[in-house]
Amino acid sequence: MDINLAIDQGNSSAKVAFFHGEKLLGVSRYAALSPTDVEAALSGKTIHRAIYSTVKEVDCEVTEALRRIAGDAVILDYLTPIPIDNAYATPSTLGLDRLAAAVGAAFEAPGCNCLIIDAGTAVTLDVLTADRRFLGGNISPGLSMRFEALHSHTSKLPLIDTGGEMPEIGYDTATAIRSGVAIGLAGEIDSYIARMRRRFGNALRVFLTGGDSHLIASLSCSAEIIVDENLLMKGLNRILLYNEKI
Repeated sequence: MDINLAIDQGNSSAKVAFFHGEKLLGVSRYAALSPTDVEAALSGKTIHRAIYSTVKEVDCEVTEALRRIAGDAVILDYLTPIPIDNAYATPSTLGLDRLAAAVGAAFEAPGCNCLIIDAGTAVTLDVLTADRRFLGGNISPGLSMRFEALHSHTSKLPLIDTGGEMPEIGYDTATAIRSGVAIGLAGEIDSYIARMRRRFGNALRVFLTGGDSHLIASLSCSAEIIVDENLLMKGLNRILLYNEKI
């Protein structure tokens, strides 16, 4: 069975995914990715082709390992052919994770205007039109950055995370921070969804992905959000399949 390997190196962690054609076979997450991790994840699999995307500097050891494993690997950059039109004014500065997630949305909701929200270290909110044109979008701090900012820019506020109660009205400092940050971010996202629905209509497909996607979805007041943790990985695989044909 021909298996495609997709690797996404994010700001906080890396994902390794395997596909047979368009079918996702499995995903593993790593705090820090090494060539040893890549080879261990294979577990005897025979890799047909591979694609590697990173928001950091390209890791030459990882790319060398991929070429040993797959022989032919796509190292994604802004010049790589993709199956959507990139209308971003500065494509060389566009995060490859944003582009890959948009490709994933294009195939998950063909012929639809899409809003793609990636809730990770940063929150990105990007728009893809029904004719597969990537317009761009907005970037704001993610949950962990907001918690850290409150702690580091004040004298007495403690460093809090999402592990605890989130009442609508915080009853102590910890819940006030936790609810303020998490519910506040969900409200920010809801507001942006409402703006885009006014522009594109209620048929707009809204995708929510990233490490904090399920938490944000549970706090959102917006209806019909599609939560897909692997949207970016699906997009990477679609880019790989597209490059096989050209």
